[in-house]
Amino acid sequence: MRPSARRRGHAAKALADALPVARDLGISRVLITCDENNAGSRATIEKNGGIYEDTRNGKRRYWADTVQPGRP
Repeated sequence: MRPSARRRGHAAKALADALPVARDLGISRVLITCDENNAGSRATIEKNGGIYEDTRNGKRRYWADTVQPGRP
């Protein structure tokens, strides 16, 4: 995300929009990763239901269900 577009919710919206697409493709869970030191990406993933699994080679790994509570 370019610096002038950060902190406006674009990444969270993009991830929220992508999860139903994955569901429609028959994918029930997705693995989402980000750099260990990227607090913004961590927050975006967690806001969209990502559950932290572990860190490997400096990358945090999260699993997210493609069907979120309160969403069709």
